Amino acid sequence: MSGRSLILHIGAPKCGSSALQTALTRHPDLRDSAGRRLRYIALRQQNNGYHPVYGNMVQRRGAASVYGYMCWPNFGRHTDSGPILKAMQDVLHAGQRGGWVPVLSCEGWINHPDLFAGALADLGHPQVDVVCFLRPPAEWVNAAWWQWGIWSVPSVDVWLNRGGLPYGFADHLERWAAIPNLTLRVRRSRPDAVQKFNALYGCNLGAQKAENISSPASLLGFLLRNRAYRETPHDARSEFIFQRWCPQVPGKRLWALAPRHIHKLRRVTRHSREVLQRLLPDADRKDLFDDPRWTSEDPYHDAIRSGISILNDPADLPALHAALVEGVVV
Repeated sequence: MSGRSLILHIGAPKCGSSALQTALTRHPDLRDSAGRRLRYIALRQQNNGYHPVYGNMVQRRGAASVYGYMCWPNFGRHTDSGPILKAMQDVLHAGQRGGWVPVLSCEGWINHPDLFAGALADLGHPQVDVVCFLRPPAEWVNAAWWQWGIWSVPSVDVWLNRGGLPYGFADHLERWAAIPNLTLRVRRSRPDAVQKFNALYGCNLGAQKAENISSPASLLGFLLRNRAYRETPHDARSEFIFQRWCPQVPGKRLWALAPRHIHKLRRVTRHSREVLQRLLPDADRKDLFDDPRWTSEDPYHDAIRSGISILNDPADLPALHAALVEGVVV
């Protein structure tokens, strides 16, 4: 990592981002394998402005957050990217003056290579590491359906057809890789994005409790029937609170895809694999494609045969109740 001025963790969503952000929030000041200082910096919005948060303040504010971590905001239709990118530039300059490398994280930044290309060009193209974790398309679509799709549309078919297939990460990464002086590091999110970040930089974020894992079917069913606790697709506070304070509820992993969905995803899987094989160095390709879900549909067969997860089984409610009671007691 010699000469690097900035490390950007850009996602992807549903690929271990919350776990990594939680670990970095708890350990914001690190050393890499060469002894160089890494500093995890978060960004806080206050009084219509953005303010970087460092050191112990990151830990305190993360612990007080519903989500258990701090990160940087994503860019949306109603978000002015200028102040956020200006804050990134200020943090980069602060690191250069102080002799440390800023580490910034936002799970949605993978979708915005062009914004960062312009910002980094304005800075004279400093040397930047960009870190990304991925899941194969079918596995990602299944996870994303339970996280976002089910809260806004009636079926996976409607969700997939509404705006095209929601997996364009490989094409975005190709544009990221074209930015001068940028080193792209891509790993698969399984089994542990935190430990893979440790391995990339030779730092120690410690053993981590699983963060933002899939909620149990019984909890999702309850939230769907009681939307006051989860009003929008992106309002996951109730689930984060449950995961933070309550024990895991035993049960099968959530599954939503039928054979027709797997077939529909063949094209995007093949295209993504071809782009990434062309784009990535050997170490990244090996780590990513060691996951057989990139090259075979066999790993999905058991889940497909088991069928779509049932969210309203009364037999699941006692275990959910017991977990909630234990969380309240703690």
